[in-house]
Amino acid sequence: MANHYFGTMIISVQGLELLIVDLKTLKTVERVHKELPVGDDLYRQQPIKFELVNQMTTSLRGFLQILNDYQIDDYQLWGSEALSRAINADFIADQIFLKTGIKLNWLSISEETYYRNQAVLVDLSQRKVPTSSKLTYLIGINSGNTTITEFNHLSFLYSSYYSMGPVRIAEDLQSLRQSAPNSVEVLSDYIDSKLSDYKRQLPQEAIDGPSELILLSSMPLSQLTISGQNHHTLTADQFEEIFDRVVDASDQFLIEEYGISETEIPLLLPEILLVRKLMHLTQATSLHFSHNTVLDGLAINEAVRAGYSKYDFSQQTITAAVNMADHYQVEPVHRELVTKFALHLFDQLKPIHQLTSRDRLLLQVASILHDVGAYINAHEHYLHSDYIIQHTSIIGLSVHERQIIAAIARYHSSTTPSEDLSHFQKLDTSERLLVAKLAAILRLADALDDDRQQKISRISISIKTPKLVITVYSNDNLSFENWEFTYKSQFFEETFGLKPQLKQRSVTSK
Repeated sequence: MANHYFGTMIISVQGLELLIVDLKTLKTVERVHKELPVGDDLYRQQPIKFELVNQMTTSLRGFLQILNDYQIDDYQLWGSEALSRAINADFIADQIFLKTGIKLNWLSISEETYYRNQAVLVDLSQRKVPTSSKLTYLIGINSGNTTITEFNHLSFLYSSYYSMGPVRIAEDLQSLRQSAPNSVEVLSDYIDSKLSDYKRQLPQEAIDGPSELILLSSMPLSQLTISGQNHHTLTADQFEEIFDRVVDASDQFLIEEYGISETEIPLLLPEILLVRKLMHLTQATSLHFSHNTVLDGLAINEAVRAGYSKYDFSQQTITAAVNMADHYQVEPVHRELVTKFALHLFDQLKPIHQLTSRDRLLLQVASILHDVGAYINAHEHYLHSDYIIQHTSIIGLSVHERQIIAAIARYHSSTTPSEDLSHFQKLDTSERLLVAKLAAILRLADALDDDRQQKISRISISIKTPKLVITVYSNDNLSFENWEFTYKSQFFEETFGLKPQLKQRSVTSK
């Protein structure tokens, strides 16, 4: 069998899914879905039942047999962010490993959004999903979460997240049906309350105006029809026509008229009310249905990693970091200069540090965000930066990667890992080495503009073992920079075994 086939699996609160894809063409070879009602326990704050865990492992063994039939030994297993919040999530992962030998990797909500976005953007680039408005919103709805991502001419603007989805809402609807004379009205008010701060919380980069909305993982809503025809695109008026027909409809009518399964009927009303509210908030003139999933994005990401594809979506992560820095009023000129110096140092030192392009992205994000803590207090701002980064979702980054970036920011200033061992030693050995290398580079870059006066316009690097010569181009007095550089470079020498030396050259006017 072709060795460029790849298998990726996910366990979510809806069940399990397997996707086998040809990495060369990104064509789906096989897709298998197994429904499991995991959300029933999860949203009642109950442990996932042992019987369900057994069903998970049985389904996974079946998936492994399919992978074996295709002679695929390159595969991954992921768990959704919602499932990772289960009380017994660690037990679930352990049981899966013991019974199948597969390691379960947890996704963050920002990763799920990032991978879904990848899949849709590839579709858009191949003109599989038509768009006419310059503003496009990707709305990711799963059982318990809703993410909203805005694009302008397919360029990422921002992404926001709400802990609200059809299954989670449906749990509340059960009690509302018993206590409220008009559960639809009360549920609508409930959704309005959850989204009441939507406009106020928008970042300054957000753009207002008529838009198109692309709905992802839309559960029962995508099955609705108009005049017996299945529509993958609805105008706002067509959506309102459907809404009026189904909002007070009986279960029997929904089953017979629209083919909604009995198990999905409780989810239809929460979803359609939620989507209607989002269409109003985003001024959507049309609604597209996309069946792209997190697995499609994971497959695209693997194709890029394996060298079969040239897609690069890292700009979403960088833009999100810049949005975050702007929110915390980080001075942009200093931020951009430090980032420029840090990345130049990283690139020139590649033979020495032997880190990856992904590590370079982590350094770039850390450089953009290293001063966010000053928003709270300039004194020991690096500690506040650590906290803010760890507790803020950044699209495309895992929780683990945010922890690494937070540690890099923590050590960019006065404190070094060797002076903070109780905190630093909580990281694994490989992580400590990565944090130390990237923090040492960021400390040098930050020292070159520590007074925020941008005296140095550019730098060049020369490795002359045992020295690292950094030539800076400036016509200003750099006494302060030399003093700060001498102090901050000590940790670089400890980490890399190279002693940084600063040389100044004048900038000649042309």
